[in-house]
Amino acid sequence: MLRFGTITSINPKTARAKVQFANDGMNSYWLAVLQNRTFKDKFYSMPPIGEQVACLMDENSEEGVILGAIYTSEDTPVIETEKQHSANFDDETFANVDKETHTLTLSFPNIHLIGNITHEGTLSNTDGITSDADITDKKSSMQDMRDTYNSHMHTGNLGANTSTPSEEMQ
Repeated sequence: MLRFGTITSINPKTARAKVQFANDGMNSYWLAVLQNRTFKDKFYSMPPIGEQVACLMDENSEEGVILGAIYTSEDTPVIETEKQHSANFDDETFANVDKETHTLTLSFPNIHLIGNITHEGTLSNTDGITSDADITDKKSSMQDMRDTYNSHMHTGNLGANTSTPSEEMQ
């Protein structure tokens, strides 16, 4: 049977939780929290204490599974279109996919990516770029340019034009 209630306890190690059912105040045993995948690919998300959930229970409400959280009149969706998928967190960070504009928006103060990144398109930046390693394009590196131009010399400079640099830029 389908039952609705509120999470009262969680066990993050076993992905189980206890629920107090709304209609009779009865508390469940430990119930598995339904996950998207658990075999080779592993997804994980636990509801917090106080979350409103839907449960599928046996006839005695002894065994069952937490199907997931549900929106209520007090807890309403942040996104109101079927063209977006969004994860919004209580610290005001979020990840949003907009299928209509083909845009992924991430709002986090720090993003840590592990692995190589291949980018096609224009890269725009408002705060500059910092690198702990040399920066290289298809012709040269910034360090190569520094090595060449920090030591190059011009001949003659008495108010007239100088000669061309002794080294060419790569």
